[in-house]
Amino acid sequence: MRRILKRTPLDQVPDLSDDIHSRLEKIGITTAELLAHGFQEGVSSNIGISTERMLELTRLARQVIGLGDFRTASEMKEKDATLLETGFECVDNALDGGFRAGSIIELQGQQWAGKTLMCSHLAIRAQLIKTDNGSVPKVIWYDSDQSYRKKRIKEIAYRYRIDPKVALRNIILFDIKKKGKMEPDFESMRRTLTQHHVSLVIIDSLRGALKYLETPSTLKNYVAKINQMALTTGTLFVYTNRSQIVFSRSSTPKHKRNGPLSIEVDYGLQFYLNRERERIVITRDFHGGSDMKCELYLGPGGFFEDRASRNLEVQRVQRYLKRN
Repeated sequence: MRRILKRTPLDQVPDLSDDIHSRLEKIGITTAELLAHGFQEGVSSNIGISTERMLELTRLARQVIGLGDFRTASEMKEKDATLLETGFECVDNALDGGFRAGSIIELQGQQWAGKTLMCSHLAIRAQLIKTDNGSVPKVIWYDSDQSYRKKRIKEIAYRYRIDPKVALRNIILFDIKKKGKMEPDFESMRRTLTQHHVSLVIIDSLRGALKYLETPSTLKNYVAKINQMALTTGTLFVYTNRSQIVFSRSSTPKHKRNGPLSIEVDYGLQFYLNRERERIVITRDFHGGSDMKCELYLGPGGFFEDRASRNLEVQRVQRYLKRN
């Protein structure tokens, strides 16, 4: 991931009193980015100020972070050139360098195709980013299918020369088991994103997570919050989905998914079983890039671009596993 992930403190917004500052933080608006765009609906009444005053504070916050007047979601994403690189030349070339910060990524494929393994890979790659305060970014992982594996995280971390114990501590795991668990977690998520310099949120899987919403009517708000939080915080959201997804082209370069779970996505990785230790990955960049077919190879330490690098690195990882 390139460039430094920044969170602009609220105290940099001019004409913001200590009292209002405190009230905003209590409802989860902890940075100028969150104040500048998104989460304004109902905020003025929640903190006891007029709508006019709220709009003025929003305008000032936008000036502080360099937005000026209102910008669309696509304009904001173009402005933020921070990228999460997968480390696979074929995939990164197809994505014009990597995944843009503040984007939504869908990993789609049948069971055992490698979706959760790619989540583990990205959870380690996301920790390589530099932050403005020198800390290592956090990763939030919603595990609705009980597929999270500490051993896999440790393998991939060791491969990339990251202390496996540190890598595990930097992953905030939510083990979703009870119906209704997702709503309160999403209510607290925006505060966690800004307080801990979260660079990536993983939902594995989306369909599994949806089972734990209290009512089907919350689905629309659930999806809207993902998009809002990705945009306003610059955090990447990755979710897995086993169902076949049909994409339709429109007049815009972005594709939209059809159906009751309709959501705009920025990138898609489609996984196919090839041989036991080989996977075909179709990379889709919905910003207008062309689809690309890549081959990835499995082994201790995750995915590899070729057999030679896998065989070389596997020996080192296996020696580590024997010692630990």
